[in-house]
Amino acid sequence: MKRHLQQINLASRTIDSRHLQVLIALVTLGLFVLGAGAPLSGGNIPGG
Repeated sequence: MKRHLQQINLASRTIDSRHLQVLIALVTLGLFVLGAGAPLSGGNIPGG
């Protein structure tokens, strides 16, 4: 268990704050794209 905690601690030190910012930005962008492509509440597509 102690070795496992040491590995987690080492991994958390190697994660740079810039990597975390990029990850959050990509997740946010992905959610925005999914939200923009969501159908209307009625679900009717005009002209379709």
